[in-house]
Amino acid sequence: MTLSNLIRKGGLAQVATATPATLATQEAPSAATVAQVATVAVAKPQPPAAAMTCEEETAIRAWLAHIEETDADIIAEVLNQCRADAEARAYFLRRADEVPRPVPDDDDRRHCAQCANLAPSGLCLAARRGEINASRTYRPVDHLPRRCEGYVPGADDPDRRPGRERWPSLTMKGGNNGT
Repeated sequence: MTLSNLIRKGGLAQVATATPATLATQEAPSAATVAQVATVAVAKPQPPAAAMTCEEETAIRAWLAHIEETDADIIAEVLNQCRADAEARAYFLRRADEVPRPVPDDDDRRHCAQCANLAPSGLCLAARRGEINASRTYRPVDHLPRRCEGYVPGADDPDRRPGRERWPSLTMKGGNNGT
C-alpha cells in the first residue's frame, strides 16, 4: 500500500515521521543498466504525547511571564510545542521550576534579618539585653520566618509595631512561640 493510500484510509491518524529512502543506484560513468529508483517515504508512527495538564500549562505560562515574554505568537508557539512534544514540555517544566514562588500576603511572620535588633555580627541584641528568653549570645539561624516578642521593625517594614504589640500572645502566660 502506498503512503498516499494509507493517509487517505486514515492509517496514519497518529503522528508520523517520514524518512526519505536513499537511491538504490548511483550514476555510473557508462550507460545505466538499471532504472533509477524513485525516492519513497516510509512512515514510522510515533506514540502520541500525553495531554498537557492545566497545572503544567499554568507553570509554563508563569515561566514565560517571569522571563518577561509577552509576544502572543511566541507564547502560543511554546504552548503548542509543549502540547505536541513531551520532551519539549519536560524542558519547559524544568525551566518553570526556576520561577520563585510568591510568599502569601497574610503571613505576618518576619525573618530575623528584617529586625533592627539583629547586629551585623548576627547577634540578637534583644537577647543580649535580656528582653527575650534566650542566651545573651543568641545568634538566630534565619532560614524560617517567625514571630518574636523582641522584634523591632527594620527600615523597610511598613508595619512599625514592635513584636510585643504585633504578637501579644507571645508574652501571655502559656503563649505559643508563634512559629
